[in-house]
Amino acid sequence: MKKTVQKYILGFTLVIVFALLATQVKWIIYSIKFQEKVFQKSVSLALNQTISNLTKNKGICSVMQQCFECDTVKLETQLTSSGVWNKIHDAINEELRSYDIDIDYDVFIVETVSDTLKSIQKEIRKGKYYSQCLNEVIGKTGYELVVRFPSRTKFFLEKTGLMFLSSVVLIFLLIASISYLLKLYRKELLIAEHTKELLNNVSHEFKTPLSSIALASNMIRKRRYSDNMKLENYADLIFNENKKLQHLVESLLHLAAIERNEFDYSKEKLNIHKIIKDGISGVEMILFEKGGKISVKFDAQQSDVFADKLHLTNIVVNLISNAIKYSKKLPIIEITTKNIDNKILIEVKDNGIGIALKYQKYIFEKYYRVPTGDIHNTKGFGIGLAYVKKVVEAHDGKVEVESELHKGTVFKIWLPLLN
Repeated sequence: MKKTVQKYILGFTLVIVFALLATQVKWIIYSIKFQEKVFQKSVSLALNQTISNLTKNKGICSVMQQCFECDTVKLETQLTSSGVWNKIHDAINEELRSYDIDIDYDVFIVETVSDTLKSIQKEIRKGKYYSQCLNEVIGKTGYELVVRFPSRTKFFLEKTGLMFLSSVVLIFLLIASISYLLKLYRKELLIAEHTKELLNNVSHEFKTPLSSIALASNMIRKRRYSDNMKLENYADLIFNENKKLQHLVESLLHLAAIERNEFDYSKEKLNIHKIIKDGISGVEMILFEKGGKISVKFDAQQSDVFADKLHLTNIVVNLISNAIKYSKKLPIIEITTKNIDNKILIEVKDNGIGIALKYQKYIFEKYYRVPTGDIHNTKGFGIGLAYVKKVVEAHDGKVEVESELHKGTVFKIWLPLLN
């Protein structure tokens, strides 16, 4: 499938998902508002029915009329002592329960001209207070029964809380899943691109030595040489190109091991300084051809580690080879060691082209090669530093990089000392 089509499909899918999220949020808000309207309507109907029931009870009406003819300051006390207040509460409770409302509330009676009623008018409009006229009950105007619900918010949370909470959690999980899928998608695209580059590099890297071997062996087979010196040159060419092929095959085997996360380690007591010297001797010929230099400074007083000799030597060779490969001038490489806490720090510093800051976080990923224009301008499969990181971490160490473009790079390897 073409990348353009993939992008359109991905974009269309994201639009659908975000539309679904927006719809879900809208329904949550609608549900809360709907519950609030249902609550307001239910309370209003309950209070209306309460007033209607009180009006039908002539005894209560008579007592309340007597109480309201007395001093209004002592009205609540009179209503309480006469038992009317409890009957009002009971009537309200019965009606609220019929609408499945079972929460605490406060009841009080206020005059319509009083400052108290004026101050709560705004709260009544917001639905926090509910009032009903007592005209029919007491036979006179000017008084209202007011009910307040302090735990109104808690009631809404109990009614819609589970749905709201589950919806919010599901929305966040969906967003997290989409983000993760996008991350995986970008990663898969990157891997696909790097794999394509790897295949191009493999074909390019194998093509040159195979062509050289074919040419030299063909010249020997047809006896197209004038003396033994020429024959020896052909033999040396085949030998050297064969070594290159062996190195390439080993790199591919390392790649396979990285893919399966399978490395065989045979750990033993090793001296890091000797490992570094062995690694340097392995690249001396390449360095000599480039006209470069390597200087070592072993400041570490303790240098024994418990590690695999082969893989540790490969790490040193890898870092030095990279320093030589990515140098546009005569390579100058400095290797230093020092003890910090209970670890040994190995630094490999070069004067190469450096690595831009935006690429440094990717260089330890498999297949990754820092963009330098032409895909074949430097050799390799982009697995060397991934191999270095994998092996160092298998030895309970860590690897870091410090680099500045056009000024060089320093790789730092921390390994625990042998106790």
